[in-house]
Amino acid sequence: MKKWVPTAILSATLLLTATPAAQAASFTDVPPAHWANKAIDNISKRGLINGYPDGTYRLNEPVTRAQAAKVVALAINAKPTATFKPSFQDVSPAHGSYDYIRALTERGIFSDGDKFHPNESLTRAQMAKILTLGYKIIVDDNDLIKFQDVIKLNQNYGYITTLAELGITTTEPGGMYKPNDNVSRAHMAAFIDRTTTFDLEREKGVIYYDKARQMYMDKKKPDPMPPVIDSQDNALKTIDLVNKQRKQLDAKELIHDADLSAVAKAKAEDMAKNNYFDHKSPTYGTVDQMLNTFKYKWTAFGENIARGYIAPESVVKEWMITPTHRANIENKKFTHTGSGYATDAKGYTYWVNLFVQK
Repeated sequence: MKKWVPTAILSATLLLTATPAAQAASFTDVPPAHWANKAIDNISKRGLINGYPDGTYRLNEPVTRAQAAKVVALAINAKPTATFKPSFQDVSPAHGSYDYIRALTERGIFSDGDKFHPNESLTRAQMAKILTLGYKIIVDDNDLIKFQDVIKLNQNYGYITTLAELGITTTEPGGMYKPNDNVSRAHMAAFIDRTTTFDLEREKGVIYYDKARQMYMDKKKPDPMPPVIDSQDNALKTIDLVNKQRKQLDAKELIHDADLSAVAKAKAEDMAKNNYFDHKSPTYGTVDQMLNTFKYKWTAFGENIARGYIAPESVVKEWMITPTHRANIENKKFTHTGSGYATDAKGYTYWVNLFVQK
């Protein structure tokens, strides 16, 4: 179960009133063919983000943290209790977004503290967090989608990948999410509109969270989980996909070795059974030790592993965008390969590809 300019001026001029000044259909600077036209029209009708007195929307201007608080609070109808007062020293009750900031801080969407930095630009990473928490979207660790510039150490990693899996952010998987980039007015409109659509579908039961699979499911779309009728089929598909990548990289196709696949299968099943994810097995030891245990002859080896991915295509695609995994796939010294696939009791997937030189 994948982020642009200073904002002080914008904070004084961006209109976020409850009564729309203009709708997207009449904004002079939003062409009908613009990718965000429909989203801007939708949220302007709701009074969440409105135009300027001169009839413009100003697509590329950034949104400040204070403005984002107002947009999100209005979108989810969040209101503070009378007694809650945040600790921020840089946002007084006289501030136009004070109650919206209070409402989201009371809900834990913003962290309370000495500084709120209301005039700073909202980043794409921060946006992912406030939307996920604001709309109470379940965050899982499937890692079905990853981005090159968002690592697990990033405190907003889970929020970003969750929105990507739901299609709320349409950044290409494996690409650059740009978590520190500012959120423009056009992008804010799109994110709010997509998240609202998700929320409405979830409310109707069209979208629901499958606890066993740890992911949101959409009844209108085909089941994204591949049929696990023949685990060997999933394993063999990774070999085909790896060889396709090697062909593009001008490397010879690897020979499928059934004995090596038996080792890979044993490793995948061991991870599923013992609930771990590591190149060193508590049962078989290191990769070389395991190969020797199975009396497999080799002169060099490599191992790629993955878990939680729902299809062979997504596994190999992920391996190709991470340097160490890609190095195994394109290594011209390797001659043979074997692949294993297994699922645990909860349906969580484990993938193993072994590469050897003989």
